Amino acid sequence: MSTDTVVHALHFGASLQRAQAVLQQRLDERLGDWHGLNLADYQLLQALAQEAEGLSLPALARVLLQKPAALLRQLLPMEKTGLLERTHGLVRLRPAGRQLQAEAQRTTQAVYEQAVRALGADASALAACQQLLERLAAPVGGRL
Repeated sequence: MSTDTVVHALHFGASLQRAQAVLQQRLDERLGDWHGLNLADYQLLQALAQEAEGLSLPALARVLLQKPAALLRQLLPMEKTGLLERTHGLVRLRPAGRQLQAEAQRTTQAVYEQAVRALGADASALAACQQLLERLAAPVGGRL
C-alpha cells in the first residue's frame, strides 16, 4: 500500500467513526426524548420485530454483534417493563414492545432522512455509498 493510500485510509476510518458517533448521538437524543430508549435498545427491538417467533439469546447476540452476557444485561430491564419476554429459550417482543418499536422506527427514520438530506447526495450516490458500506460491514472469511 502506498503512503498516500495509507493516509487516505486513516482519514477515511476517522471520518467514518466520527459520522457514526454523530448519528448515534442524534439517535440517542431523539429516541431518549421521545421513547425513553437509546440506539442499542431500538436496535434490539428492531431485531426482534423482524422475527415473530423470537430468537434465542445467542442468535440475538450474533445479530446485534454483542456478547450474550452484555445482551442479557440489556434485556432484563426491558423484560421487567413488559416490552419483551423470554420463554422456552427464545426472546420475543410483547405487544407493548412491538408498539414502541414501531413508534421508535418512525423517529429513527426521521433522523436518518435528515442526515441524508444534509449530504445533498442523489439516490445513485447514496446507493453506491451503501454498497461500499455493506462490503465493509461484511465479515471477512465468514467471521466477524
